[in-house]
Amino acid sequence: MGKAVAHDLSAFVPDVDLSVLDSDPGALQRLQEFSAPFKFRGVPGDIQDLKLIRELISGSDVVVGAVSYRSNFVLSRLAVECKASWIDLGGNHDIVDQQFTLDKDAKSAGVTIIPDCGLAPGMVNIIAGHAFRELDVTDEIHLRVGGLPQNPKPPLNYELCFSAEGLINEYIEPTRVLRDGRLVTQDSLCEWEHLDLGAPYDNLEAFYTSGGTSTLVKSFEGRVRNLDYKTIRYTGHLDRIKFLSDFGYFDSEEWSVGEKSKTSPREITEALFHRLGWVKRDVVLLKAWALGQKEGKPARIDYSLVDEYDAAAGLTAMARTTGFSAAIIAEMITDGRIQEKGVLYQELSVPYEEYFAELRKRGIDIRVNG
Repeated sequence: MGKAVAHDLSAFVPDVDLSVLDSDPGALQRLQEFSAPFKFRGVPGDIQDLKLIRELISGSDVVVGAVSYRSNFVLSRLAVECKASWIDLGGNHDIVDQQFTLDKDAKSAGVTIIPDCGLAPGMVNIIAGHAFRELDVTDEIHLRVGGLPQNPKPPLNYELCFSAEGLINEYIEPTRVLRDGRLVTQDSLCEWEHLDLGAPYDNLEAFYTSGGTSTLVKSFEGRVRNLDYKTIRYTGHLDRIKFLSDFGYFDSEEWSVGEKSKTSPREITEALFHRLGWVKRDVVLLKAWALGQKEGKPARIDYSLVDEYDAAAGLTAMARTTGFSAAIIAEMITDGRIQEKGVLYQELSVPYEEYFAELRKRGIDIRVNG
């Protein structure tokens, strides 16, 4: 994801002065080779080295965090102290809730903080914001997204698109939805539905996972009657994941077998998930729809996206849809298209028509009907 962000900022921000931090010097070298002829300054270092981070981001216009969600609150707070705007890829609503406590300080510092600027959460937030503003009355918003291998293989018909830790979090943590206008929590891995997005993606399923609704439930509580998010997978995936969950493979409590050192079932499962391998030729599928009223009549808006691995650029669809989305919002902060200060809800603050236009420049075409 960070590679896609850096590539996009280098390509689309004139005269950008870009620095990239990574703990692996080899990764910085590979990024330099990948991004040629674009230039950036590679900085080897650990994300836990706050002294180094402070020195690096002081004087910056905007900082993009493509790191574990666990670091996002500490780093966004540091960005405020350094008077730099901050966006990140998010992924955990408890951390995002903490970030919103920085609103007053961010306004005083004259900076903008926008969490969860990836795909889902991220792109789906802006789609939901578009639907809400297009309809006079919004009754329902339904969001479905999945990152999948183009050529699925057993046993899970899945390959890793992002960290195994983050994947398991999505499966085990509760999701937040709107029901009858009120925010409620709902267990993940339930509410199964069948999806057909056309061959070859015509045998799909969707089910609740955590994180996808992000700030939407707070932005639209009392304003939208029903809102939910589900993850898309190939049919059969849920049954296998549900078995692992029910049998305790995602449990974090440590235990030992005989005299061996303690570990948790979840740690073992995370390690085993890496046997799936990192996806290369992938596809990102998006289906969303909103129901309501327009000019006193029933109305529906549909959104769809099929984005596949870019062989020419060497970027996965997940990297494109996640990294480019974050980079576009960073660009909008630097060029003044987003001027509001404080901690922002992207669904209410990102100019959606310009955002969609920027995605199209990058070959990501969200089709809107209605």
